[in-house]
Amino acid sequence: MARPSLSKNASQRRGRSLAKKAVGATKSTSKTASKLVEEKTSDVNIPTLSFTSPNEIESQLPEFKPQEYKVSDPLNPPKSMPQATQSQFVSASRIYDSGMRALQLTGKAFDLTSLRFQVEGKKAKAFSAGAQAATAFEKAKGDFTDYQIQLQNNQQKNIELKTAKLRTTTADKIAAITEKELNQKLSQARAGAKLAKLQTQEKQTKLAEFKLQLTPRV
Repeated sequence: MARPSLSKNASQRRGRSLAKKAVGATKSTSKTASKLVEEKTSDVNIPTLSFTSPNEIESQLPEFKPQEYKVSDPLNPPKSMPQATQSQFVSASRIYDSGMRALQLTGKAFDLTSLRFQVEGKKAKAFSAGAQAATAFEKAKGDFTDYQIQLQNNQQKNIELKTAKLRTTTADKIAAITEKELNQKLSQARAGAKLAKLQTQEKQTKLAEFKLQLTPRV
C-alpha cells in the first residue's frame, strides 16, 4: 500500500482547518442573526422606510446553504457542490456589477438629496434671519417715526412758547406806553387845573377891582 505524500497530508489538514473555520463563521453568523431576531423592536413606523425591523434582516439576505460547500478533501471536492459555468459566471458578474453601479448611483442620489435637505435647512435659517432683520428694521423705522413726531411736537411747542413770550413782551411794552400816555394826560389835566385856577383867581381879582371902582368915594 502506497504511503500518502506529505504534501497531500498537509493539503488535507489545511482543508479541514478551512472547513472548521467556515463552519465556525457560519455558526457565529447564525447566532448573531438569532440574537437580532430575539431583540425587541420599536413599533415606530418611519414614512418611506420599509426596512425598519431586525426581524426582516434574514428575509433580505440571499439564499445561502453553507453545508453544500463543505469540503473534506480539498483535492477531491464533491460534485454535489453548487457550480457555475464560465458563461454563467460572466453573465452573473455583469449583472452584479451593473446592480452595484446602480446601487452606487442610488446612494449618490440619496447623498445629493441629503445635501439638498441641508441646504434647504440653511435656506430656512437664512430666511428666518432675514425676517428677524426685517422686523428689527421696521422697529427702527417706527422708532425713527416716533422721534420725528416728537421732534415736530417739540418744535410746535417751541413756536407756541416764542409766540407767548412775544405776546408777553408786547403786552409789557404796550403797558409801559399806555402808562406814559396816562401820565402825560394826568400831567396835562393837572396843568389845566392849575391854569383854570389861576384864571379864576385873576378873574376874581379883576372883579374885586371893578367893584372897588364902582364904590363911591366919600
